[in-house]
Parts: sequence; C-alpha cells; structure tokens
Amino acid sequence: MDQSSKPHEDCINLIQKLYQVGFCRIHDKTDAETFSRNNMLSDIQLILSTDAIMTMRASIDGHTLYLLSDPFKISILVFKMGDDFMVFGPFTSLIHTRQHAAHIIQMNGLDKLSIEDYLRYREHFPTISTEQAEHIVRSFLSTCGQSPESYVMRSPETFAIDKTYETSVRDRKHLIDLLELRYANEKEFIESVQNGDARSALRYLEKMQSDVRYMKELGSTIENERIGCAITRTTLRITAMKAGLPAYIIDRLSGQNTREVHREKHLDKILASKERMVVNFCHAIQEHKEKSYSPVISNAIFYLNNNFRNEISLDDITRKFAMSKSCFMSGFKSETGMTPMNYLRSVRIKKACTLLSGTGKSIQEISESVGIPDSNYFVKQFRKETGMTPTDYRKTKRF
Repeated sequence: MDQSSKPHEDCINLIQKLYQVGFCRIHDKTDAETFSRNNMLSDIQLILSTDAIMTMRASIDGHTLYLLSDPFKISILVFKMGDDFMVFGPFTSLIHTRQHAAHIIQMNGLDKLSIEDYLRYREHFPTISTEQAEHIVRSFLSTCGQSPESYVMRSPETFAIDKTYETSVRDRKHLIDLLELRYANEKEFIESVQNGDARSALRYLEKMQSDVRYMKELGSTIENERIGCAITRTTLRITAMKAGLPAYIIDRLSGQNTREVHREKHLDKILASKERMVVNFCHAIQEHKEKSYSPVISNAIFYLNNNFRNEISLDDITRKFAMSKSCFMSGFKSETGMTPMNYLRSVRIKKACTLLSGTGKSIQEISESVGIPDSNYFVKQFRKETGMTPTDYRKTKRF
C-alpha cells in the first residue's frame, strides 16, 4: 500500500466500524464482481451489478456525488476522489415492514423470493438517511484533503424534472382524489371508534395508511411512525372525549402507547402498538356505553382492572379520586352492585382462574401475580368467590 494512502484507508475503516456500512475503492473488475456478489440479491438491482459499477467507474464526473437506489430502496453513493472510484454503501434510508416487502415482491414479479428472505437481506444494511450519508462522505473528502464544497449531489430525480412537469396536471387530479378518499376513510375511522367497533376501526386505519402510499416513497422510518402514532393518539383522544370516556382512562390508554412507542426500536412493533391502542380505546368506549357508569366510577373500575396486581386499599382509591370513603363506597355499590374491595377481589379471582386453567404455574406464583402475596389468604378468597379451592378448580378445567 502506498504510504500516502494509509490515512485514507484509516478513515474508511473508521467509517465502516462506526456506521457498520460498506465503504470501498473499486480498482478493477475483480473488485466490482466482489462488491456485486456480496451485495446483490436479485438481477433487478441493476445499480449493484458488476457492469453498472464498471460503467460508472469509467464515466462519472469527477466532482459529483451520485446517489442511486434500486427497486428494493437499497442505496449507494458513488464518487471519484482523484483517480479513485469510491462506493459508500449499500445502505437504506427506509425501514420496510412485511406489508412493504409483500408489495415490493408482487410489484416486481419475484414469486420465488419469500418475505422472510427479503427482510433478512435488508437487515444486512444499516439504516442511514440520505442527508447523513452525504454528510459522512463530505466529511471523508474533507479529511482526505479534498474540497467537499466543490462536489455536487445528484440523484435520479435530478434528471426527471421535465417528465414530472409534463405529467403534473394528471398527477394533481389523482392526488386530489386520493386526499378526498383519505378524508372519507378518516371520517369512517372516527365513527368506528365512537361506536366502539374495533374491527371496523382497524380496517379504516389500514385504508388511511395505504391510501397515500402513491404520494410517498415505499417504506418508512422509526421517527415517521412515531409521529404517525402521535397523530392517531390525538385523534383517538378527541374521539374518546366526544364519546364520553372519562379523562383518566383516556390518559392511561394514550400514555401506555406513548411509552411503548418511545422505547421501541422495531417498525413492526410500533405499528402493532398503534393497532393495539385503537383496539383498547374501542373496547373502553364500548364498555363505557354498555355499562353507563358515572365518570368517577368508570375511572375507578378502569383503575382496579389495570392495577389489580398491586397492593390496593380503599384509602388508596379514595385518595386517588379525591372522594370521601362513604361517598365513594355508596356510589360504587349503587352503580356496580358490589363494594370496591369485593369488585377488586372478583377481578383478581377471574384472572387467577385464567392462569389456573391455562398455565402450569404454582398456586403461590398465581396468588402473587394477581396481587395477593399470601397464598393461604388467596385460597380463602378464591373459595369465597368460586365455592372451591384453586386446586379443585384446576382439576375441573383440565379433565
């Protein structure tokens, strides 16, 4: 290796380690073949082919950064630095879900390619925005003594301006139609949530998300989906308030989604959390409509249903909802037919029944998981609620 090129190699190695991204020189056809063999999945990825790499090496302008993407939305950034032809990538700026994968495979007629293999292939490449990729390359050029400001960034869209202009009138009409369809679906989504119809709400949520697929690049980013969740969350909160759902329940359901989305790093799980939030809001609204409890009692019931695993006293409940014991107990029994603590016991025992019949957990483990640490006391409470011991109940459900 030429001693003068060693600092350049050190920079390349550092970038590779920091960003887990490919970054290499292409000296000859052997290098191009190695690059293609290591990175291509399908023949439709022309920009990653040996011929394309060699053609670009021979013909690209010396002061241009070329951003190129294949049908899988896998990108490379190619440029010349002196006599060296450099390839940064592959990388992807968008994350694809199973739905995106199915669409890509169908659109390109890749019948023999499975969704699993497609997603597994894309996982080999880091998620880097095009802006970040450009910044990395320009920083590399500067470190190597080049003038990064003299390089112009170009992509295929740069060469398609005239064509886009020619079809803009037709596309604008199509865009208006799509927006009108989205607003219609959004209205149906809101009505479904107000009615507590989870199945219908999920159907219209999917339509809302797919109606504008034409208007954006296929795929998404973690940040985009977090923003999407925030928009859906706001829509659900407003709809739930109009449906009369108490504020405590609204805050609890939306807060749960906020926490899940904030800590989640996988796109599919963020989308699943959004769907789960829609279902939870619909179920809460449906239960509220059917039972017609007052706001305070609805909040108390929701609190007990979601915190039964914790130690809860009557003082805890009345303090939380700022009511006197006598007033709260009177109102709770009037609307539910039982005292708050009897209701809590009922919730705990119902959950215990599910665990007894569906798991192999011990009585001690089950009693602790439903908020009753003392297993002897749990057995007494269980017998009081069901008329039999936990062991006898398990036998009746298993045989």
